Amino acid sequence: MRIAALQVWLRGIVIIAIGAAGTLFVAPQAQAQSSFSAGIGGMFYRYETGFLSTHVTYLFEREDQLEINAGAAFGITTRSDNGDVEPQFLIPLNLGLNFLFPNQNAVFLFGTGISPVFHFNPNDNDDFEFLVGPYAKVGLRIPVHRIMSWGLELQQDLLIGGDEWINTATRVFTGITFTFTR
Repeated sequence: MRIAALQVWLRGIVIIAIGAAGTLFVAPQAQAQSSFSAGIGGMFYRYETGFLSTHVTYLFEREDQLEINAGAAFGITTRSDNGDVEPQFLIPLNLGLNFLFPNQNAVFLFGTGISPVFHFNPNDNDDFEFLVGPYAKVGLRIPVHRIMSWGLELQQDLLIGGDEWINTATRVFTGITFTFTR
């Protein structure tokens, strides 16, 4: 069973790497505005388990008011099992498009894409799930410096796979977006 789970894990990583490389290949090389976002938040997996998480995202503008995002989050929670504390990890990746709606004081966004998710407990060989599905998100970015914006995002995932086949995850993040070029 452990070898099958490892094969699923490796297959997912290869698919994601190919997708990310393809996205970077089609991104414009000149006159593109690129940004980096980092933050902290919470993920609510299946509305049963809450994970404390951090995230990093690379954003590059494809054209005016449209950006491609490629990012990952790392979530952790613990559970008590007969007096022993065991960790659980949730590692979702994001690859998608953000549609930007600039305003005088803020930028609103709507994003959509695909999200592969790895959910596992390292202490239990059989407790591993690979899920993938579409997501939709909304967000707000408020400029706080010439190259920096504070942001808040809410994302809803519809994930296929695992023992229950149809799963949901809700993510709430806050963080800072740094713009590299103008």
